[in-house]
Formats: sequence, C-alpha cells, structure tokens
Amino acid sequence: MSEQTIQNDLFSNNVTILDKYECLSLGATTIGDLIAGKRIVCNKVKTAIKNKGKKPDVLIVDGSRKAIAYIECKKPEEFNTDKKIEAAINQEVDVAKELGIKIFVATDGSKFVWINALTRQPILDEDANEIVTAIKLKNEERKIAKLIGRLTIDLSDSNNQLQQIKYSDPTNLAKKIGGLLKTIKFTTPKDSLYTFVELFLFKYLSDINILSSTENFDYILNLYGKDGRSEAEVLYRYIHEPREKISKLFPEAPDKTSLINGFVFHADKDADGNYISNNADATTFHEVIKLFKEYEDTDGKFIDINRDFKSKLFETFTKQEKTKENAGKYFTPLKIVKGMVDMVDIKEGDEICDPACGVGKFLLEAALKIDEPFTFKNGHVVKKIKLYGYEKEMDEKGSTSGYDLTTILAKANTMIYFSSLFKDNNTLSNIKTISRELLNETYFSSKTILGTLEKIDGKQYDVILANPPYYQSALISKSAKDTGFYTEKGLGVEGLFLEWIIKSIKPNGIANIVLPDGIFTNVGNKRLHEFITTNCYIEAIISLPINTFFNTPKKTYIMTLRKKRDVAQIQDYPIFAYYCASIGETLDVYRFDTDDNDFQTAVNKYNLFRSCKDKNKIDDYLKPIFEDDLKLKLFTINSFAEHTAWDIEKRWTDEEKVKMGVKKADVIMNLDEFSEYLTGIVADINNYGEAIKCLKS
Repeated sequence: MSEQTIQNDLFSNNVTILDKYECLSLGATTIGDLIAGKRIVCNKVKTAIKNKGKKPDVLIVDGSRKAIAYIECKKPEEFNTDKKIEAAINQEVDVAKELGIKIFVATDGSKFVWINALTRQPILDEDANEIVTAIKLKNEERKIAKLIGRLTIDLSDSNNQLQQIKYSDPTNLAKKIGGLLKTIKFTTPKDSLYTFVELFLFKYLSDINILSSTENFDYILNLYGKDGRSEAEVLYRYIHEPREKISKLFPEAPDKTSLINGFVFHADKDADGNYISNNADATTFHEVIKLFKEYEDTDGKFIDINRDFKSKLFETFTKQEKTKENAGKYFTPLKIVKGMVDMVDIKEGDEICDPACGVGKFLLEAALKIDEPFTFKNGHVVKKIKLYGYEKEMDEKGSTSGYDLTTILAKANTMIYFSSLFKDNNTLSNIKTISRELLNETYFSSKTILGTLEKIDGKQYDVILANPPYYQSALISKSAKDTGFYTEKGLGVEGLFLEWIIKSIKPNGIANIVLPDGIFTNVGNKRLHEFITTNCYIEAIISLPINTFFNTPKKTYIMTLRKKRDVAQIQDYPIFAYYCASIGETLDVYRFDTDDNDFQTAVNKYNLFRSCKDKNKIDDYLKPIFEDDLKLKLFTINSFAEHTAWDIEKRWTDEEKVKMGVKKADVIMNLDEFSEYLTGIVADINNYGEAIKCLKS
C-alpha cells in the first residue's frame, strides 16, 4: 500500500471535521503553493520561505486557515519498528514546529503516533499514557475534533500532556473586583457587573486561543513596566486593540446591542500625544488585571466554566444594589427560576419565550433541559429549541442610554452558560457566526415605551416563562389602548402582559408566570378572569411569601396556564394550589440559603399531580403525600366563578394557617386577665421611670 493510498483512505482527499477543521490532503502540493493560494495563513514569513518546498501529506487547518496539525503518512513497512517510527517523526516534525504547529501525527493508517512538535515528545493523555487515537473521521468526527481542540489549548513548549478538565468558578474573583470598583471608582453594582463580564470575556477568549498573541490577556499584562509604558498607555491599548477585536467577534444586533457596549474605564491621548486617564481609571484597571492573573496562578485558566458560576455571577453583583427597584430588574431568585422551569416540559423543536427576559435566566435554564440544545455544523448554529427574549430600553419618560444593558448582560449570560459551544468552535469566523445566530437571534431590545407590549404579531410559542413587571402606568395603559390589541381591560402593566402572554401561547402550550396579588384580588380584573378561564386551563396557582422578589413588597403568585385547543372546552379537573411560606433562602437582600423550602415542595408535588392519568382521582400511592400536607389544596374550576374566589389564600382558614405555622394563634383574655396584664405594664413603666431618675442623679 502506498503512502498516497493510505492518505486517501484516511482522509478521502479534502474533508471537514464537524465544520471546525479542514483536512488538506496535499499530494504534490507544497507549503509555498498553499500560502500563495491562501489555503493556509502563516505568520512566520521567513520560516514559510525556508520550508516552501516541503510537501506535507496532510495538514489540518481551522476556520481562519491556520494550520494546527501536521500528519505524515508512511507505508506499513516503513513504520514497523521503533527506529523506523522515530525516523518518520524526525523527517518532518521540525517543519511542523517551524510553522508554529503543535500537533504532529505520524501514521501507517493503522498505528498513530502523536507528538508535540514544540518539544518532539509524545503527547500524553490525562493519565500520562501516550495518545494513540486513530484519526478515523468517518466515524469519530466529534471525538477527533474535541481532542484536537483541547490539544491546541493545552500543548506548549513546556507541556506535553492533555490537562484534566478543571471547571472554573471565579465567583470570589467577581466579588473582589466588584469591591475594588465600588471602593475606587464608586461604580454601581450594575456597572461593576458589566465591566467584570467584559474583562472575563477578554480573559476567556484569550485562554481558548481566540485572541492572538498581540491582542490577548498576556499581551496586555506584559505591557506593564515594558519600555517605560505608563498605566494609561496600557489601558489605552486595551481599549483600542483587544476591545475593538472583541467588538468585531460579537457584532451588534439591529437593536445596537453587542457584548462590548459601555465601559467604566477610559483613556485617551492629549494634543501632544501623551496617554492620559482620569479618576484613577488606569491604576484601577491595572489592579483588576492583576486580580485576574492571581486567579490564573492559583486556579488555572478559564477553559471550562463551572455551571454554578453561570448561575451565581449575576446574583453576586445585583445583591449589592442599594435600591430594591434596581436589583429587581436583574434579579429573579434562581430557586424560583429553576422551580418554574421544572414545572414545565421542554422538548426538541419547542419555541420558548420570555417577554420580559432580564438577563435571560428563564430561557437559559429551560434550554438546559435539552441535551446539547445548540451545536455548530456546516457553518451554522443548529438549534434543537428556539429561544426568544424581549426587553425594552426606553423608560416611561422616553429616555434611553443608547443601548440596553439588560440585553447585553443576557447575551453575556448566554455565552457563559454555553461556553463550550464557543470553546469547541474557536475560530474567528465561527465565533462571529455563533454570536450572530445564537446571541443576536435570541434577544431583542425595543426602543419604544411599550417594548414587548407594542404589538401582538401572531407569533405563538410552545412555552412562555416570565416574571413581567407589575406597576401602574397611565402612559403605558393609554399607549397600549391605542394599539387596539388589548381588549380585556386588565389593570396595570401586569394585566397587559398577561393578555399578551395568553394570546401568544400556541394551543396546548404552557405559560408559567409570576403575577402580583392585584391580578387575583382587584375587582377591576373580573373581565380578565373570564378571558383566562375561556382561553386556558388553570393548571396551578402557587402562593409565594411576601418579599420573594426583593424589588417589591407585594404578595406574588405563580400561575400555570395551558392554552385550550377549543374555547368551548370546559376544565374538568382540579387546580393545584399551594401556600408557600418559604423559598429556600432568606427573604431579604442577602438571600442566604435556608433549609426551609416550601416552594420546592410545591414544585415536586405539582409534578406528581400532573403525572396522574386521572387528576380527579389521585393515584393511591400519592394520597398520603397529598392528604398529609395542609399547604396543598385542590380546587374545582367552578369554584373560581366568583371573582373573590381567585384570592386563594382566603381559602385557608385561620386555624389551618396556625397549624401550618404561617399565622400566630390569637390570644383571647377575659376582663380579669386583661386588667392584670395592664397592671403589669404600668408596673414596668414605673420601674423604668425610677431607673431613669437614678441615672440622672
């Protein structure tokens, strides 16, 4: 068998690997031909000229045409002893090294020897065994692509081994940087959050080799103290070099949001060309960069991101908000998000919407219920589900900052949640495509006063998950009325959102919504109640404790609705209702975890309830679970005919509330007891009076 036959058998001429890499089966083609024909890019011009006559058997190149693996094919009789294998390696490995290629593979078609071209040593797996993986692309595309991707990151002139996957959780780093920015720059938690996300993105893109050696984190770090450069110059270079590159990787959407919008650090040049920076920006930026470096030295690079960090990052900053109003815009407790997502089924092909999406947690947690919801193939993002998140930028007074920070943070959150998608497809063109097709086609920021409510365009969704805003606004109410879309006269912004949601669910689709008590108790919503029962089945109503959402002291509920296929259908099964006194965390700005979690119990029992084949007849094995829980009740739809019945908390008696521990028992005294009680109070007051006289004297 000839070398060319082996080569063709393995690679079938030029083939692609998961649309990430291309294998160039070259034959008589030289390196010079490849460079001249722009088939590969080589930054080492002198090296390229030196080796332009070389004829690699196979080169593997990434989407930016950079060669990342060099494969030498030999006939079996030239590869059957250690000495011959060594000769095959020595023949071309230095060429690979000179071209800046780390991965060198020598093979006879059945045996594969992997070498780190930078050190000429065998490449080892995580357990220090030599890698012998066969490159059989027809059956092992994903495996080979993943291995190559990891090796391009892990191999260096001092490391030959595939590193153990270590999941980073830089939550403490985020806290340190947030504290630093607050102390020196006096930034708000919101601005600190965005600044951290941008610099985290800068470090992450550097660590997964997206940013080149002249624009990555190490480049900026090494500028400090070099050739007398000032801190102001380094900050200026970051803003005008790496930051501009990142902005190109994440192009703006039509709504003008990207991942690079706004920044708390500023630097410029004066009329004489001197670098200047005010308000300690340059010094603070330097301190932040040092904190990132300290984290890397102790915990490693940002290669694989811990899922807990994805969830905790936004809470880390929003909990610092001094005003509940600001914090509430970004912060829906993750326990509530996860519970509400657990209450609905997510299947492939679903279209999922959040009409007031904030930083996107409802959508992202829903996506995690699908195995690999997003992959990259044939130059495009393949979506097993579609996500739609809507926000508005303009406030009621018509003011705008030029971009919607919330939507920017939602995009950043999505990148953190699905960091492996970016890491495993780490070429410039792929990152731009993923940014455009995943980030920009998921989140939409409106610049109108009504935002999402501006229109009901007939688009319908399989699942809607939402915690919409709830407040009174005469301007929004009037603007909504002028659209002609809102006919049910629901009170408040929440009433408009509820009508929008019901009209936007597909038949048999599910909506799980947080709503304030006014939806249930205000007599002005009677017509809206009729609209709900006409168009939907009420699956569940869960009462949440006051201060569940610390941006409002209002009493709130979760309502689960399923859209009817036919409005003539009547709900013939009960509504699941639960009275929650706790949600698994303290009901204050600190949100410390607690053992008490009625909400999770409610979610678990609701899921058991909806699994019953006949909801009118609870399965025997579930009866004890339901009957022994005073906080759980099942109500018929007929009992909701009266408007006042929608206030479900009134359906628990005072005696039941005392037994549940949500109300203290009333203390009743007779006249003699009351008289004795008052006498005791008077005596206490007199004693306090005597004590005060003594202190004065």
